[in-house]
Amino acid sequence: MTKTILSILFFLSASAARAEDLPQGDALFSAMKDEIARSMARLDMDKLGKPCFLSYQAWDGHSFGVSASFGDLEQVSSRDYRQVKADLRVGTYKLDNSHYAPSPMTGYNAESDPYITLEENYDALRFSLWAVTDRAYKKALETLSKKKAFIESKSLAEIHDDLTPQPRRSLLRPAQAERLDEEAWKENARRISAVFRKYPAVKHSSVILNFNSGRSSFLSSEGTFVRQPACAGSVSISASGYAPDGFPLRAGHREDFCLARDVPPADKLLEKAEELGAELTAMARSEPLKAYIGPVLLEKTAAARLFESLLVYSISNPREVWTEKTRWTPDSVFRQAGQLVERLGMRVTSPFLNVVDDPLARYHEGKPLSGFYEADDEGVPAKRLDLVKRGKLAQYYMSRAATRDFSESNGHGRADLNDYPSGLPSNVFIIPEDTPARVLPLAELKKKFLELCKEQEQDYCIRVRSFDNLNSPFSAWKVYLDGREEPVHGIEFTGVNLRALRDITAVSKETFVHNLGWSVPGAIITPSLLVQEMEIKKSEQKPEKKPYLPHPYFGK
Repeated sequence: MTKTILSILFFLSASAARAEDLPQGDALFSAMKDEIARSMARLDMDKLGKPCFLSYQAWDGHSFGVSASFGDLEQVSSRDYRQVKADLRVGTYKLDNSHYAPSPMTGYNAESDPYITLEENYDALRFSLWAVTDRAYKKALETLSKKKAFIESKSLAEIHDDLTPQPRRSLLRPAQAERLDEEAWKENARRISAVFRKYPAVKHSSVILNFNSGRSSFLSSEGTFVRQPACAGSVSISASGYAPDGFPLRAGHREDFCLARDVPPADKLLEKAEELGAELTAMARSEPLKAYIGPVLLEKTAAARLFESLLVYSISNPREVWTEKTRWTPDSVFRQAGQLVERLGMRVTSPFLNVVDDPLARYHEGKPLSGFYEADDEGVPAKRLDLVKRGKLAQYYMSRAATRDFSESNGHGRADLNDYPSGLPSNVFIIPEDTPARVLPLAELKKKFLELCKEQEQDYCIRVRSFDNLNSPFSAWKVYLDGREEPVHGIEFTGVNLRALRDITAVSKETFVHNLGWSVPGAIITPSLLVQEMEIKKSEQKPEKKPYLPHPYFGK
């Protein structure tokens, strides 16, 4: 908590800094400052208008990746990188070229360059910035013209400011690329992937580690500048096979980290690979399930996926992105606003649940959280948000684009290299009220699950550990009243909507960290969930034809 307060105080105390106060002798910041000044003063093609805002964001550092399967390396990459993105606006802060896609085919993408000089060469950096700015300016003029015509043709009356004012700010943090022991992790990938040689049910497997570490540098025409560490790492283990009827089965595990010291220990990953091999072996004997309506116990990844799909996604991207009407976009919307944005103040979850987003949290119970940052991708200080209070939606994610409800950013304007900033999550905490009947140890939650199953006169109920999304097939377990379990496969949820969040009847005391895997790093910290009623049906996806010959390794 003390570190968080100090960070905020530093940010506020530096808020009067000017672009000319940038660190001396820094070729990248100098090139960004000079190209912004020139572009803002002299860009005015055919007197169509100068930029009203321009910012650059650059990332540089080192990237390492390795993948292996069944004990052998498949790919290895180790390189330095530097890339830059320009966010250029023409028009005014009230109405600029943002939130409009000129064509559904070309999409809604920022102008960027993923490969600029790695040298501290001022002239070469100026050239890269000039080139990306020129493309951004020409595109912005065309987009604004089309956007104005669109607004006029639709007679749109409710128009919200595209860029809300922000005070000038600065933040400088020490930032240096870290390196893993790359030779050691090549060997670790081999060892972990070799575990699946013991499991004939595993037909395909992979172990993948990626680690990017360096810094992010942001500078705007308003004078805000930010330099902070930028890192993202992940280790994923996956295995796949087939059920007796040929239906594809998958089992996987992923852990994200940011600092080199937080890379998961290899021995823990070896244990996890053994668990996945055993799980897929059990699932390879599973049977399909025709249909089910009743209580569902969602554990770990499955619980996080439910919140991710129904809540987090639905309060992100609060502004629509318009486009021209085509057969692919009959409603002239390229990207819909979050589904819950219009339900501010309404109940969206069970009343004993609170939801908080905290980008300044780096760890939870010793586990690293990948959504940590001190300033968002628009240079706005990170802010803790009370998203849901006692079941009611209190806030949603905001960038500097205004909405009907909010006229300023709440520090969640985030984007990757190819996107414009939009309101997106960081570290999402599902926090239940301390109610004994609602918050139980996981073992007690399972007992309550079976009691509810018995009350509804079910022969069995369904326990789910993971699924990719609400609309894809997954595997699960039938849990009989005597505690006996049987695996099932090829099922999917049906008719699941926002009601499911309000039907959560109890949660576990134990929590689980799930990494979002979105274009920007983020995490959900959630308990396991007992949902009063969900509907499951047999998947319409057809089983595949299993390989005719056995896997070469197991068919010897």
